[in-house]
Amino acid sequence: MKKYFKDTSNLISFALGAILSFVFFIFNKEMKVPIWVLLIVVFFLTITIWLLVKSRIELKDLSPNTHIQIIECSHNVCICKPNSLIAYASWVTFYHCSGNYEHVIAYGNVETITQSGAMQIKVFAIDSEDQNILEYINNEKENILIRPALTTEAINQITNYI
Repeated sequence: MKKYFKDTSNLISFALGAILSFVFFIFNKEMKVPIWVLLIVVFFLTITIWLLVKSRIELKDLSPNTHIQIIECSHNVCICKPNSLIAYASWVTFYHCSGNYEHVIAYGNVETITQSGAMQIKVFAIDSEDQNILEYINNEKENILIRPALTTEAINQITNYI
């Protein structure tokens, strides 16, 4: 309940409601509202709506791209498009998606990030006997998810690679 009262948007909503109820209290039902008051209210409402729409559009442009797209896989690395979620020397997990099921197929270490933001990720197959993991990822690009999150199990397996 404390969070509700500390939230700025709730405080603004309360203030707007209080102001409107005060305005309706001042003006009598039978009293005619001057046109200049109506024009001022419409003007401020129009500006408020315009600012809300503009800020919504700007926030949509700033939202992070959570999907990491693979450009190409060869020479034991995958080249991926720029993404703000990935940092140099971080570990990622490769998942194969089939329907609603995701299966871990490999782990990766971000070795290089170019000035344009493209990433070079060294791939480590979960099954050490699987030699064609890069070919598999290349062929299934649209079904491969790369996530910058690791599970405890993944960390234990990665220690085997290091």
